Amino acid sequence: MAIRFGGGFVLASQVQNHGVWWLTVLMQASGSTFSRGRNIGTWKSMDSVRNYSDVEFHAEGVFSTIYRGRPAPTSPLLAGHNEVALKVSDLFTQRRPHSPVLECRILQTLRHKHVMPLLSAFRDDSNLVVVTPYTPLHFTGDVVTDSATRVKIVKDITSAIAFLHNQDVIHRDIKPQNILLASKFGPAYLSDFGTSWVPVPMRQSLALLDNQYGASSLARLETDVEPANAKVTDVGTGPYRAPELLFGHAAYTKSIDMWSWGCVIAELWHRKPIFDDENPESSEISLVNTIFRKLGTPNLQTWPEAKQFPAFVHIQFIPYPSQPIDQMVPNAPPEAIEVITGLLQYESKRRITAEKLLNLKYLSLAGDNVE
Repeated sequence: MAIRFGGGFVLASQVQNHGVWWLTVLMQASGSTFSRGRNIGTWKSMDSVRNYSDVEFHAEGVFSTIYRGRPAPTSPLLAGHNEVALKVSDLFTQRRPHSPVLECRILQTLRHKHVMPLLSAFRDDSNLVVVTPYTPLHFTGDVVTDSATRVKIVKDITSAIAFLHNQDVIHRDIKPQNILLASKFGPAYLSDFGTSWVPVPMRQSLALLDNQYGASSLARLETDVEPANAKVTDVGTGPYRAPELLFGHAAYTKSIDMWSWGCVIAELWHRKPIFDDENPESSEISLVNTIFRKLGTPNLQTWPEAKQFPAFVHIQFIPYPSQPIDQMVPNAPPEAIEVITGLLQYESKRRITAEKLLNLKYLSLAGDNVE
């Protein structure tokens, strides 16, 4: 299978191991950002901060700072990009599961037209600098008001999520701020893979690709793994977190991404997070309460997997009735209500997968006015 990479392409030789795709990466480096080392699979970055000018602050993350800049006129690496984003992360101040090296490896290896393209990555002292196209907008209802464009972007990002899930990768932080747009009409890109989960074999194989990020960083990438049944639960952002995360369920699956995606889609019409409890000091229990007040308090019949959650079994929750989705987002078309309803299911196995979502009527309307 060939995955495009800049001017060249990546050959991902797939060896299936217990349902997990191992990726062995080779590069045909014509026009690519990375030059080939002596050994296959070893890369040395040709880039540096000297190749950028007019650099200014753009945004601040928990463990990284994003700058906006322009490729220097003499730079041969980024032709065709007038502006770029430079995500700067200190490799020695990261906290699990944040990993800029893993994010870079995911972007370098898993290429999709609606996953943020990686233009370059290089070390600058203790920092890792990841360079991508500059995309100034987020996917919100205030930005994207055209109904046909909304459908197209939902379909495009769903295809990116399906691609990741087919590789057994969980994004773990899908929210409007991580769906970036070049303009209010797109194109759209899924971004920020700094807390993503990948299967242990893939994580270890990614760590072996090269040593341009430093031996200690790659050793941590290879050894600081999360088994499938013991993942970190402190992932995601507030009102976009799936309920099983709020109850500390460490054996969660790719379906947490689908819950988050349902929240983002609902927000297109709700105009604020659908589970926003409007509490600046929001806690997990207050978020749980907000979800229960909207979707109704579940029980073990409606949420069977909750029997694995001690906090759910041993706490008596107020029995809220459920509110119909079409009342929560009254301006959404019926086809979108079907999507949101299928994604915002308590039982994770009942949530629509990304592959099945691509076949629902709402996404088939891409290009048509559906409002």
